[in-house]
Amino acid sequence: MHTSVYRSTRALMVLVLATVGLACVGSAASAATVSINLCAVPGATTLPGAGAVPIWGFGIPTTPGDCSTATATLPGPQLPVTQGDLVTIAVTNALPPGHVLSFEIPGITFNAGPTDAAPGATVSRTFTASRPGTYLYQSGGNAGRQEAMGLSGALLVRSPVPNQAYGTAATAYDVEATLVLTAVDPAFNAAPDTFDLVTYRATYWLINGKAYPDAPAIAATAGQRVLLRYLNAGFDNTAMALLGVHQQVVARDARLLSNPFQAATETIPAGATEDTIVTVPSTPPPSSHGFPLYNRQLHLTSGPQTGTGPTPGTGGGMLTFIQP
Repeated sequence: MHTSVYRSTRALMVLVLATVGLACVGSAASAATVSINLCAVPGATTLPGAGAVPIWGFGIPTTPGDCSTATATLPGPQLPVTQGDLVTIAVTNALPPGHVLSFEIPGITFNAGPTDAAPGATVSRTFTASRPGTYLYQSGGNAGRQEAMGLSGALLVRSPVPNQAYGTAATAYDVEATLVLTAVDPAFNAAPDTFDLVTYRATYWLINGKAYPDAPAIAATAGQRVLLRYLNAGFDNTAMALLGVHQQVVARDARLLSNPFQAATETIPAGATEDTIVTVPSTPPPSSHGFPLYNRQLHLTSGPQTGTGPTPGTGGGMLTFIQP
């Protein structure tokens, strides 16, 4: 009888201690509250052969809400959060008069509330970062003209497990590279309100706002696993090829694939995101610069290829290298 009482009491104590332990763990791992301030502002970017080209871009103001302290970048600032975070993004519209900003992140469900910001106004979007992955934030205003002017960027929802893109061993990585793919037609950027989009023809193809050779290389040593986060902020499907090694495609649009696969070239649809992992081989790369990562449609030039523009021999476009 005493033994039965002892066992029951001991089991109850273990249950209480386990509950307290779980409460402590839950408290330590409780989600953070993250506030991000962005401004949508006019600016400029320098393109080879074209000089300063007007853009509309996102920037982080040094004083929240004061867009005079924000600088437009192409692409917009990278926004990292952690799975479980409660995130609020406040976006102030400092675009030219007449342009209503519509902030969106495909794949993210926002809490109820306003979606648009009139000129000079601020819209706040709140959400719980419930699923890890790579997301493209953007403004869908003016029937796509705002995004074409540069209003897009990368939101990265990180797994709580360090160096695992999706919290599984199959998505473990040593090196991370975020690649926002964009295209620019300087003629459109010079007159976005009146330009006939039927005649839109991109002549600059950029990785993180830069054309080769200005796009930084990705440094990784033999045996390391490189996570490539692709975000296609352009308006055509873009195929990215990697010479000398395959990419393991592990996720599309922030959703882990049940059947990841190897690819030498992977097509990222317009507006989509993809995550691939590359294990750097110990064999020599096919180029003295490393393993070439480039646009398979051969968008490897900068500027028009007729008249006074650069010739194909000058290079440019979507090209970088994984450098062992």
